Amino acid sequence: MRLTGPGPLDPIEIEANFLSHPDDMKAAIASVELCREIGNSAALRPFNKREVMPGNLKGTALEQFIRDATMTVWHETCTAKMGRDAMSVVDGQLKVYGVSHLRVADGSILPRVTTGNTQAPCVIIGERAAELLQREHRL
Repeated sequence: MRLTGPGPLDPIEIEANFLSHPDDMKAAIASVELCREIGNSAALRPFNKREVMPGNLKGTALEQFIRDATMTVWHETCTAKMGRDAMSVVDGQLKVYGVSHLRVADGSILPRVTTGNTQAPCVIIGERAAELLQREHRL
């Protein structure tokens, strides 16, 4: 994975290197072909008229469709772990170790990814950050 951004205040783009290994593309093509086989089976034929996506694509056109359509449904978390061990980045007050006046208040502080959607833990982290800032700045 690579993070890129033109300048220090510009948004960072995460380059996840999807399909960077040839076996990844082979697996993706096999998945599309399996879905086609299921969708075109006799049992499902009464329920469909045609393949909508990716359509009648093969070879390099199908590979390009897969490259253009591939995205993550995962929630990127656990990159700035909260804790007390040597791998931790943030303390219990959401302060970054070794950097004054900097807190992190998002899913990156989770020490482990949750088994469910990360939205609820992120809301709790945000509420905790608000409480900490209100208390510290007497707001």
